[in-house]
Amino acid sequence: MLRPGSRGFTLIEMVIVVVLIGVLMTVALPFFRRSTVRADVSGAMDAVSAVHAVAKATAIQRGRTTRLVMQYGSAYKVWVIAKKVTGTGVDTIGRVEDLGSRFGVTYTTTRDTLTFTPRGIGADPSGTTVIISKGGILDTLTISAAGRLSR
Repeated sequence: MLRPGSRGFTLIEMVIVVVLIGVLMTVALPFFRRSTVRADVSGAMDAVSAVHAVAKATAIQRGRTTRLVMQYGSAYKVWVIAKKVTGTGVDTIGRVEDLGSRFGVTYTTTRDTLTFTPRGIGADPSGTTVIISKGGILDTLTISAAGRLSR
């Protein structure tokens, strides 16, 4: 029996609130997890696109053949190498993007190296497809033989 002027919640009201929070969490958590996975795949796609742009720009800037290297299997990394302006050998341009560590994704590709001419045009005989995946979410990046990127 409640005394006049007493305040508070009854046990039944508290149980109802706890049950409602549980039901909402059961519905919402899978949505948030899936959103995080999608964000990781999208971030990896953006990183590959950025490295692709660096490869093309470096080829034009240096007037040298440039390559976009995509390592996959045990490690999922992408980076750009270019012939040195003076002397022999190659330089690694920018940083090596470790997509596996940074985003937790895996990927497959139809070609592990893309070549760009000194004019920034792709020099490969056919297009390349990169499929990035994580937790059942897939996204595809297509690079034409001329080096055009489309998502």
